[in-house]
Amino acid sequence: MGEITRPGGREIAQNDNQGGKKELQKLPQVDKILREPELESLALCVRRDIIARAVRIELQKLRADRQSKVEITPATVAAASKTQIMALLDGGLRRVLNGTGVILSTNLGRAPLPAFAVEKLSKAIASYSNLEFDLEDGERGERTEQLSAMLGLLTGSQSAIVVNNCAAAVMLAVQALAAGKEVIVSRGELIEIGGSFRLPDVIAAAGGILKEVGTTNRTRLSDYAKAISAKTGMILKCHRSNFQIVGFTEECDVAELSTLAREKNIALAYDLGGGCFVDLSQYDLLPEPTVEATLAAGASLVMYSGDKLLGGPQAGIISGSSEYVARLRKCPIYRTLRADKVVLALLEAVVSQYLIVDGAARLPVFQLAAIKQTEIADRVHSFIDREKANLPALQLTAKETVSTMGGGSLPGEKLPSYALVLTVEGGRLSEAKLAKRLRHCDPPVISTTTAGAVVLDFRTIKEDEEGELAAALRSIQEDIMRLPTR
Repeated sequence: MGEITRPGGREIAQNDNQGGKKELQKLPQVDKILREPELESLALCVRRDIIARAVRIELQKLRADRQSKVEITPATVAAASKTQIMALLDGGLRRVLNGTGVILSTNLGRAPLPAFAVEKLSKAIASYSNLEFDLEDGERGERTEQLSAMLGLLTGSQSAIVVNNCAAAVMLAVQALAAGKEVIVSRGELIEIGGSFRLPDVIAAAGGILKEVGTTNRTRLSDYAKAISAKTGMILKCHRSNFQIVGFTEECDVAELSTLAREKNIALAYDLGGGCFVDLSQYDLLPEPTVEATLAAGASLVMYSGDKLLGGPQAGIISGSSEYVARLRKCPIYRTLRADKVVLALLEAVVSQYLIVDGAARLPVFQLAAIKQTEIADRVHSFIDREKANLPALQLTAKETVSTMGGGSLPGEKLPSYALVLTVEGGRLSEAKLAKRLRHCDPPVISTTTAGAVVLDFRTIKEDEEGELAAALRSIQEDIMRLPTR
């Protein structure tokens, strides 16, 4: 007995398949596309095999997207392939104008680096360097020796090493000191950082066994003491650097925990997060525990980031007891996580500033935080006065706003600031489309949006970047004038 189908169903499906096959058969051959003038000229500077591969990738996209309404010809495929190649050559990591008001924006690279650090980096990596070479005795050296000595003077630590970020620092500490053993953590400190990256997952990946103590809002010293056993590898305390718990709360300070840890002969490691070296009150910022104070209170190891409140490059720094740091250095995964010469050169340049009088004031992270709202307001109003005649399609206004530190640092900190507010006359362009146009400028301008407007916080737009911002707005102005009004 024949197969029962919906009347005409199989024929329709067959016709659809045949139609799709016919469309695929229409795809031009690679050789023919490569002979297009646009790609022939591109081949003068880009390898021909690279162009051919880009063409094949474009053809694969067309095969996968059968619903595309784009006309498929050798010329259109060639144009798309060239666009793909040029985007890779010209795109990637680029400088942007940060109009978000977030000083340590993770998405925008966190701490902007000082010019003197970049200059030192250029000198250090342009040729060979003494990365692991002792210039005194001519033997192999230790790559973090200089930085460890500087951090010793700065924080009182006996030793220090550097890995690629703070999560890696925590992972290294757990694997070196507590693999197969319990890691005691307060329930109120089981943090999650950006990208769904959770502390329990880091501990598990490092081979530790999470032992939760206390409750979300209250953890006492007795909770830690009762949890310690022969299975315990370490106590891990985590600074809540990206959120706050307020109200009916209680937690143990480092001094209490360090006494307990010494009595039980186990390590107390503190994930400090931000890596603060200075008293933040001088910048009218909320207080943060410093690395020096945390070590002085008795922590065996302190882990902190290089690109947050320290103001340097991405790195995870571990400072503390020479005994425990030596164990970390011997751990097999240290070699997979250690910092390279680029990071170390930048860190040395930045950390050196904390050793001199008012050196921290030379770091952009603190320069940006210290700008007064009145100064920012004056800049915004001056910008409007200079540019409004050049931008008739845009309405420029000023308004008060608040900046934040960001980067998982100083939760709840609000810095009074001022912003340039942009709207398009005649409703020609929505705020989302205007923000997108700004992102396509050179350099890209990153903004925030509110109902009907684009907002640019001038705290994070440097004074010497205002000319580039004006040029970006003028280029958009020309595009807007060609659009019909609503």
